[in-house]
Amino acid sequence: MSSSPPPVVRRRRSASLLAALAAAGALLVSPLLAASPATAAASEITLESSDVAVGDTLSVAYSTDRPTATNWLAIYPESRPEPCDACGMAWAYAPGATGTVKLPTNDRAGNPLAAGNYRVEYLYNDGYSRVSEPATFTIAAEPGTEEPGEGPEVDPTKPIDLSVVQLNVWGKTTDATMLAEIGADLIFVEEAQSAAAAVARDLGFDFHSTGGSAGVISRYPIVDVGVVTTPGTQGGWTKAIVQVGDTQIAAYGGHLEYRYYATYLPRGYAGDVLGSGFPTEWRGWNKLSGPVTDVPQILAANEASGRPASAAALTADMANERSAGRLTIMGADMNEPSVLDWTESTANLYDHNGVVAPWQTSRILRDGGLVDAYRAVYPDPVTHPGFTWPADTPNVSVSQLAWAPEADERDRIDYIFFAPDDRLTLTGTRIVGPKGDIVRGARALPVSDEEIFTPQTLWTSDHKGLQSDFVICGEACQAAEPELGELVVGTPSITGTAAVGAEVTAVTGEWTAGTAFSFQWLADGEAIAGATSATFSIPADFAGRALSVRVGGTLEGYVPAEATSAAVRVTAAEEPGSDAPAVVLGSSSVVAGGSLKVSGAGFAAGAQLKLELRSTPVALGTVTASDAGAFSTTVTIPASVPAGVHTLVVILPDGTEVTAAVTVTAAPSAGADAGGDALAQTGGEILMPAVWAAVLALLVGAGLMVRRRMRRS
Repeated sequence: MSSSPPPVVRRRRSASLLAALAAAGALLVSPLLAASPATAAASEITLESSDVAVGDTLSVAYSTDRPTATNWLAIYPESRPEPCDACGMAWAYAPGATGTVKLPTNDRAGNPLAAGNYRVEYLYNDGYSRVSEPATFTIAAEPGTEEPGEGPEVDPTKPIDLSVVQLNVWGKTTDATMLAEIGADLIFVEEAQSAAAAVARDLGFDFHSTGGSAGVISRYPIVDVGVVTTPGTQGGWTKAIVQVGDTQIAAYGGHLEYRYYATYLPRGYAGDVLGSGFPTEWRGWNKLSGPVTDVPQILAANEASGRPASAAALTADMANERSAGRLTIMGADMNEPSVLDWTESTANLYDHNGVVAPWQTSRILRDGGLVDAYRAVYPDPVTHPGFTWPADTPNVSVSQLAWAPEADERDRIDYIFFAPDDRLTLTGTRIVGPKGDIVRGARALPVSDEEIFTPQTLWTSDHKGLQSDFVICGEACQAAEPELGELVVGTPSITGTAAVGAEVTAVTGEWTAGTAFSFQWLADGEAIAGATSATFSIPADFAGRALSVRVGGTLEGYVPAEATSAAVRVTAAEEPGSDAPAVVLGSSSVVAGGSLKVSGAGFAAGAQLKLELRSTPVALGTVTASDAGAFSTTVTIPASVPAGVHTLVVILPDGTEVTAAVTVTAAPSAGADAGGDALAQTGGEILMPAVWAAVLALLVGAGLMVRRRMRRS
């Protein structure tokens, strides 16, 4: 969310009154000095030198037969073939028919342009029509420095790993070491100002930034740049075309409007909602008289931010890039939660106060065909909330991190989105930054065990960042992939006696050497839950059923295959006799933690028998056989026993074992009988009442001392 006050960028249309008067005077005088229309010179610009050093001033002489007070000169990168709004660099008016203008070789934020090729455009009357042909020039690299290279060498016939990082740098320019530790190839930065250029220089990467809030930094070469200008963004979507092997990626960095922060309304805080039609109480960042839970009102305030409109403009531009054959990836601080996060499952968590909000910006991106990289890996917002703001930033006062000190303001507002493509595979996502959060104006531990990578380098942002790993396999890579072979498939069979209480074994048959196997036992053609090993103990209630086994085979370079054995009919267990001890179970299945009746016959009179549950032995007790060699008892199956097929074993004094198969089912989840009203605990361990009392006393004391500070970070 945080947004440091952006630098004031002077627009061409707001030139000073003095400049306008001077231009008007020049127009009055120039017709007296200019040649007649019949002899007027063609419009042109010339440069005093076409080779300049970093930081030099460029001297541009101009002449035209179409003078206006608002003709102007601007510097553009050579990679941008046509002049456009927000993609130029330094500029100045060129009034009158002739003159000379001094242009600093800077970007719009005043940072020196990097070494490279540029051009000067002579443009008409505050617009983008050319008065003359442009003039080109080159900025030479500073002595002892190197220009960004062509990026790492890659073999386009092989898959290429691409690690993408998104981070609000909070106006800092010292994060190159931290980003190097994280291990990024493509970096989206927000609240960057001059940070994009500084970080790129320190990393030796290429970059694109207009000096505004968002920037794109790339290990791989940036071959073209642009800006998608739209309300609701702080400087527009910064677009860079990145070349990775034989594949181009249209990479978009964005920092959306931080005001109209409607996610605060349900939490009982104003979100600086401006404009007519909204309560004046919603302006600024103060605590409200109570939470706002009217969803249409909340969404109306959110719509007024311009963020949804910016998402629509982005998806439209991405669609054009995909039509041109490019992959598309976006990283942004959107200052808005996700439609995937404020759901029924979280309605009573994190001070949502029962609100289920279909936040528009993420919904528009989703409906535009984009995938939320974090939610693609972790779809459950309860187990993996993915909070990125506010972060528990070390060495920074909590008062600088919390804007709603009496609320739980945690949200996921930082994102990486991408468009699905068969050349692009998402392999993983993680949060980067400090593990803790800020909750009700205090530092707090995370609410889940989701993966958070904390660099050793001191964290300097009030946001956590996001890292997503991709694999790119372009046209050459896909063409180079070998055709998969066909496995030689064996004929599976079953060995052992197919009788109740017996154990049978799957035989795979002859397959291609090196094949890895999986197993699924079937009863009457239906899969038996949990029966996925090479052996199977036949339960008591399987008498008369048809037993078979399905064998699956996989081997790299081959198409996976499977085959099923012929079925065998299960016979009943033999009647117990004096020379054949047998055990009978009261049921073929039992719930973990439940009771099971066990009886047997054919044992020696008075024999001391031990009962166990296997495969991992679990002692179930002992029993003594009667004078007739029989017994009957009830055992308890421990609640910790995993669900699946197990073996109940009766061990005779001489070590002989008699077995019977039993299926253990999972115990009901805790709270299932409570009507579902109890909320799952998502925090740490429950504190003792005395500790809670101490914590409450500390919080009350802190609440009296904390002075809410209005800021834009």
